[in-house]
This record gives sequence, C-alpha cells and structure tokens, in this order.
Amino acid sequence: MFKDRFTKVLIFFLAIPILNNAQTRQLSLEEALNLAAENNLNIKSAEARINTAKASYRMTNSVFLPGIEASHTGVTTNDPLSSFGFKLKQEIVQQADFDPARLNDPGSNENFGTKIEIQQPLLNLDGIYARKAARKQFEAITYQATRVRKNIEYEVKRAYFMLELAESSVNVLGRSVKVAEEALRLTKNNEEQGFAKHADVLEASVRYEERKNQLLEAQNQREAAHDFLAHLLGLELNEQITTTDSLAQAPTQLLGTQPDYNLENRSDLLAFQKQIEAGENMVRSNKMKFVPRVNAFGAVEWNDDKLLGTSANNYMLGASLSWKLFNGYKNAGAVQQAKSQLDEARFSYQDYLSQSQVQVNNAIRNVNLNYSRIQSSKLAKEQAQESLRIRTNRFEQGLEKTADLLMSEALASGKELEYIQSIYNYRQAIFEMELLMEKDINQ
Repeated sequence: MFKDRFTKVLIFFLAIPILNNAQTRQLSLEEALNLAAENNLNIKSAEARINTAKASYRMTNSVFLPGIEASHTGVTTNDPLSSFGFKLKQEIVQQADFDPARLNDPGSNENFGTKIEIQQPLLNLDGIYARKAARKQFEAITYQATRVRKNIEYEVKRAYFMLELAESSVNVLGRSVKVAEEALRLTKNNEEQGFAKHADVLEASVRYEERKNQLLEAQNQREAAHDFLAHLLGLELNEQITTTDSLAQAPTQLLGTQPDYNLENRSDLLAFQKQIEAGENMVRSNKMKFVPRVNAFGAVEWNDDKLLGTSANNYMLGASLSWKLFNGYKNAGAVQQAKSQLDEARFSYQDYLSQSQVQVNNAIRNVNLNYSRIQSSKLAKEQAQESLRIRTNRFEQGLEKTADLLMSEALASGKELEYIQSIYNYRQAIFEMELLMEKDINQ
C-alpha cells in the first residue's frame, strides 16, 4: 500500500512540469498582431536600424556645433629653444636667462600646460548638404521599418489562419477516420455473418489506414503552422495557441478595384523616394567640396613648472579659410560617382514601381478569382455531402457496398477540405491586397 501511494505522489510531481508546459493561450487575430508588434525580432531589428540612422544623423550636428577639446601636457627637456620658450610661457624670464652660457646650456626644465581649444565651423557647404542627405536616409529607413511591420502583419495573418485551416483539416479528417473505422467494423461483422467477402474487409482496412495517414499528415501540418505562428509572435514554441477567430465563415462581399489608390504613397516606395532625395543631396555635397571652407578657432592655455599649475596663461583667437584647388581628381570623381549612384536609384525606383503595379493588378484579379472558387467549392461540398447521406442510408439498408460508401465519404471529406481551403485562399488574397496597398480592405 505504501508503494502504491508513493508511486501516485511521484507521478503527480512528475506531471506538474508537463501540465505547466501544456498551457494554452487563446488568441484573437488582433491580439496576435499586437503580440507580433511587441515581440517580433524582425520588427525589433528594424527599430534598431532606425536608431542607428538617427545616431548617424545626429553626428552631422558637427557642421554647426563647436568642437571643444581639453588637454594637460607635462614635459621635461634641456633643449635650449624649448627651455627658453617654456620660461616665456610661464612668465618667469629674468635678465640672467639671457646669458649666452645659460641660453646654450639651460639644464633641465619642466613645463606643465593645460589647454582648452574650441573649433567653430562657420561655412562648410559640403557638410550642410551631407547633413540633409543623412536626414533623408534616416527618413528612408523609418519608412523601411514601417514596411517591415506591414510584412510581419501579413505573415501573422497568414500564419494565424493557416493554423485555423490546419485545425479544421484535422477535425474533418478525424471524422473521416471514425467513419472508416466504423465501416471496417461493420464489414468485419458482415464477413462473419457471410454477407461480405474477405476482399471487402481488406479494402476497408486499406481505406482506414489511408485516412489515418492523412490525419497524421494534417496533425504534422498543424504543429508546423503552430510553431511558425509562435515564432512570429515571439512566444515559446511549447506554448499551445488556440485561435478564436473562425476561418469557416465565408466572405459576403466581393472586392472591387481600387482606382483611387496612389501606389507611390506606400511605405517602401516612400523609402525609395527618400533615398533618391538623399542621393541628390550627396551630389550637391560633393560639388560643394570645390567651395572654400571657413572655420573659427580659439584656445586658452595655462603653463607652470608644477603639475596642474596655472601661474601663467595666454589665449589665441582666429579664423581660417581653406580651399582645395586641386585634389588629384578626387573631388571630381566623387561628384561623378554620386551622380551615377543617383541615376541607378532613379532607374531602380521606376522599375520597382512598375513591378508593384503589376503585383497590385494581379492581386485584384486573384481576389476575384478566389471569391468565385468559394462559390463553386461550396456547391461541390453540398453535393458531395448529399451523395454521402444517400449512400449512407442505402448502406445501412444493405444496398451499397462498403467500398462505395468509403469512396463517397472520401469525396465528401475532400470537398469539405477544398471549401475550407478556398476560404483560406480568399483571405490570403485579401491580406496580400492589404499589404500591397497598405490599407484595410472591407470584406
């Protein structure tokens, strides 16, 4: 008795982790989309790229803001020129220091200098246009991140209803397996009573095994769909997901065309446009390298023969104009390269825009085609179900063979699966339209 009780307690504690791992999360499509927005790794990567581009843009503030540098330097030397200069900086030169013997052999001298330098850009036209280009690149990456989010939304919608489709397939095939099992049982009973041949039993057994294999394949597809959805949502793969939005409800309205939609307002195309604008500014930036630069500078310095001493100080203010009249064809080559890259971006944009319009046109036709298939598959399903009902009644009366009944049941199950698949295909076509147009489409 003690062993039995111990065994039960052990089984209970061993089952606790299994029960915890088998927790089920019920999710609507909206909840799934919210989870993906929070947890999806592709979206997080896109957000990181935005931050990187933003940091690159902030670096261009150096075109307007000053650069400030502080330093402290300690030197010991017996160099005559440096030694006399250090004394001047420390403001300790005496009449005796002009003695030629001391000038030629000053001995060891120390100097500790503290210096603060400021450099202020005044006119750097190439930097100004490079800053504008960085701004446009930042905006382009922001639009690219928006497109990544739209793509993930599309994938989540597909995966969500793919899981629902797989679950429906498992349910349909599960019923089919039960029918085949019952038909096999009846056939065996009929064989025992002499009303059926052994060949009929073998045929019923084959049909039963086929149904079980189809059910196993559907279960594998369900697990694969579940894992993919969990991956998109950033959930643990062992966390079971149950969909609450039904796929079975057929759409009631056929989608028409979208003549008022402007494809160029789509986020990925806007990103292309911003990249072109960035390229235009880079061309201007490289051209402005032929223009002089004007910068101001200033410095304050403290010198002493002691560490961190400030017994003497001086300052310097000034401005500089620099102009590279010839740079070994480097600047001219940079302009030519920037122009070529800009031309390439413009051609790529036109090609991408044309391809996108082709995709939209195909998607509109695909939506209408899949809607029509729903109607035809619905009629085929109803006809197959009615045929199965009639054959079932005749089979119960002994007027139909087991093989005919199983074939009729297989046909009905197949048509029901085709009907569910047609609804999924229509929804997927709608989701593709939403992605291509970046707008919700009323079904």
